[in-house]
Amino acid sequence: MPFLVLLLAAGGCVTHVETIPLPQAGAQPKPIVPQRQTVTDKRVVIDPALVHAIRIVGIKSTMGPEGFLKIQVNVQSLFHTLQQFSYRIDWFDENGLNLPMAASAAMPWTLLSHETSFLAVTAPTPAARDFRVTFFAGN
Repeated sequence: MPFLVLLLAAGGCVTHVETIPLPQAGAQPKPIVPQRQTVTDKRVVIDPALVHAIRIVGIKSTMGPEGFLKIQVNVQSLFHTLQQFSYRIDWFDENGLNLPMAASAAMPWTLLSHETSFLAVTAPTPAARDFRVTFFAGN
């Protein structure tokens, strides 16, 4: 009788074993790529033709020790193909007035498939206190 009780008690226990398949020889694990959020900033203008092609993932601005504003804009390609575009930076003084002599010419830029790159620029004059960067389709 004790054997029957032990058998009935053991029969009520269920063990679940999950098997995980081993990777095939030579197979490389897929890297986990974190999704970055698009940064929304009034100082960034993106041509409607580029809205689905690139996104801004970071913006930093600091005042250098010499009194020149330094900016960095991180741009990411959203496509599986090469992305070519241009950008221009307009500089503004402490009152928000445009400094037309400090505006940059349109600069061509290329991003590889899903590449994230940064534009790092120092203002051409210490009078610059703010900026606007505009991205245009094509070069």
